[in-house]
Amino acid sequence: MVAAPQHGAGLAPRRPRRQRVERFDPTQRPTSREEALRELQTSAPRYSSLLVAYRMAQLSSVPHENRNVHLYGAAFEQLADQGTGDKALLKQLTGQRHKLTPAHYVDAALEAALEPLDPLGIDEDLIEEEKDHVEQLAEMGFAYRAYILNNPYLASMDKQRFTGLLRSEVNAKVSRMMDLLGSMPSIKIQPFEIISALVVDYLNNLPAERPHLEGFFQRSTVTTYQ
Repeated sequence: MVAAPQHGAGLAPRRPRRQRVERFDPTQRPTSREEALRELQTSAPRYSSLLVAYRMAQLSSVPHENRNVHLYGAAFEQLADQGTGDKALLKQLTGQRHKLTPAHYVDAALEAALEPLDPLGIDEDLIEEEKDHVEQLAEMGFAYRAYILNNPYLASMDKQRFTGLLRSEVNAKVSRMMDLLGSMPSIKIQPFEIISALVVDYLNNLPAERPHLEGFFQRSTVTTYQ
């Protein structure tokens, strides 16, 4: 007759129970932060450019310059409201408060809109192409001016000015746009009207990109943008 073993008397430890895990799927690969960034650039290019502008403003190695920014009152109000909402959204997504400023949005908006301009360009044919682009931007400015003037409330809002830091390369393209506009005196529009239209067009497209921004931070919880 074999005596029952006493508890703790040389018993082998009980093997750990197998935990339930997701089954291997060869079609799925881990998403690196670089891949997530590339996806964000495709699915949410405006928010991607905003995050880049925000990050670049924190780096002393990236040259920035002061620019006096002049906007229609309605454009500035929309810009301020967007910034308030985005700060709250990013706080929810990252747990940290991002110090977004109006200049970050202007920097991001103008970088994309003025991309074809070459501040160092001297080729006459290429300058003509740049003029064509500026003329298209002026059309946006005219349309936004009409939108403002056709609404008594918006027309009564005071224009707003502020000084913000823009990346030097973006600031140079703003100056280039103004030079090209000055070379076309038949286009009766002020630079601030074009810039207002470009900023508003940029802002109007952000809401549709918000789900992609949320997905980016859910997949990449640690980022350099915090």
